Amino acid sequence: MKRKKIFLIGILSIALLFSCNNDDNNSTNGSLTIEFDNVVSMSEDLTLNVDAFTNSSDETINISELKYIISNIVLIDENGGEFVYPKADSYRVVNELDNASRTITLNNIPYRNYTQVRFGLGVDPTQYPLDQLQNFIPQAEETDMLWAWAAGYKFIKFEGNYTPNGGTEAPFIYHVGSHGTNQDNYKVVTLNLPGTARVDAETTPFVHIMAMIPQVFDGTTTIDLSSADNVQVDPVNAPIISTNFSNIFMAHHVEN
Repeated sequence: MKRKKIFLIGILSIALLFSCNNDDNNSTNGSLTIEFDNVVSMSEDLTLNVDAFTNSSDETINISELKYIISNIVLIDENGGEFVYPKADSYRVVNELDNASRTITLNNIPYRNYTQVRFGLGVDPTQYPLDQLQNFIPQAEETDMLWAWAAGYKFIKFEGNYTPNGGTEAPFIYHVGSHGTNQDNYKVVTLNLPGTARVDAETTPFVHIMAMIPQVFDGTTTIDLSSADNVQVDPVNAPIISTNFSNIFMAHHVEN
């Protein structure tokens, strides 16, 4: 009987040790939160249908809708190591009208000190045709980020009104994506963080990313709305808009 007791105690001890080791392995991952903050200046948030700003073409612009697809999130640590977030879980629609959509919480992130973040703007070519993104399709449909008449996504859905100097107010519509075999409007954005995002057992860092909306019009290429106020399937202006849009992001601050 005594020998059986010792044997059982030994088994229980090994099981407990194995359980503790598993817990230790599971506790090496944490979380990180990213917020996309759409702004019209460093001190002023974008407010739909209320705030107006003037671009360099002297056009007063009022935004009524702003949505864009964020994808393929990668965190880069202080040693250059990369953690690629699962592709199926990284596709999100950032919708200015939906505050919850502008905050993305990433789970199961390895404990490291991260100094850069990289993400896609739109849907990358490897995810076509549409059935490659079963997890994302319902969200894209619900937010009207799919063209009903073509096998493609709207990477950017950007609408409002503009008034030229001395002119009459008119609507503008920018729906930019990739169409058929033309996949060149997908962009990759890499941002240096202004501080270290430290993921560990006690810290869930918060990364605040600003999207400077006026730079859509006054970015790499100046866009005159009077000349191009309806851009959808447009081989000339759609690439210009997607390039400008990819350069509006900046990592403003990190909270640990």
